[in-house]
Amino acid sequence: MNDLKHEAASRTAHTESAAPDIAVDIAAVGTRIAAAIDRLAEARPRVHALVAPVAQPFVANVATAAGIDISMTVDADEVGTMAAHSDALLVNLGMMDKARREGAVAAVASGCPFVLDPVKVDRSPKRLEFALRLADESPRIVKGNRREMEALGALRPSIVTATTGPVDRVAGEGRSVSLANGTRLLDKVIATGCAAGALTAAMIAVEDDPFVASLAALALMSVSAEIAAEEAKGPGSFAVHLLDTLAMIDGETILSRLRLET
Repeated sequence: MNDLKHEAASRTAHTESAAPDIAVDIAAVGTRIAAAIDRLAEARPRVHALVAPVAQPFVANVATAAGIDISMTVDADEVGTMAAHSDALLVNLGMMDKARREGAVAAVASGCPFVLDPVKVDRSPKRLEFALRLADESPRIVKGNRREMEALGALRPSIVTATTGPVDRVAGEGRSVSLANGTRLLDKVIATGCAAGALTAAMIAVEDDPFVASLAALALMSVSAEIAAEEAKGPGSFAVHLLDTLAMIDGETILSRLRLET
C-alpha cells in the first residue's frame, strides 16, 4: 500500500505541474453548455451504463428523466453488442467483480466513445490497476472525486478530466474551468455521482468537445440539484424533486444560475 501511495503522489505531482495555458471565454463556454443541454433533451441519445447494482435504479431514473435511452447489462457475451449500438458508454468501477470486469473490457472493446468513472481506486490497488488499463483505451472523459483522480495521476493529454467536489474542476488540452454549483444534499443520496457519470456519457453523444460536454453534464446535475434542494425537506424528497427538475429544466435556466470560473 505504501508503494501505491508513493506512485499516486508521483503521478499527482506530474498532473499538477501541467498548468493550463489556454484562455477560456467563460461567457462563450456558458452558452455552449446551455446549447448542449437543450440538444440532449431533443436527441434522446442511447447510453449504455455499467454501474454497480446498488446504483442502477437511481442512475436509470436520472437518465430517463433527462431524456436518455439507457441500457445496463454487464454480461460479457452481450454487452459488446449493446455498447456498439449505443451513442456513448459509461464505465463505472463501483462494486467490481470478475463478471463486471469482463463486461467492462468487452464494452470498451466495442469502440463506443466512453466515460470512465474510477470509483474508489484510491482504496484498491487491483481496481487502480484496472482503471489505468482502461484509461489507456482513450476514454473521452475521466470523472472522479479528488482522491480518485489523484490516485490515477497524469493521464493522456487528450483525455478531459472532471474532478468533482464542493467545487468541480474540468480540465483538458490546456483549458481549465471550475463549477461552483450544487448542494450538500447530493452527498446524502446514493448514486448521485454515478448518475452524473451517465449524464456525462450522454453529453459526449450530443457535444463534440468533451471539455464542454463534461461541464454541461456537471452543470445539469448541479443546477438541477440546487433547484430541487429549494423544495426538499431532506434526502428522500430531494431525490424526488431532483428527478422532477431534470425532466423539466432547460439550458436557459441553467445558464442563468451557472457559477463558472477559470
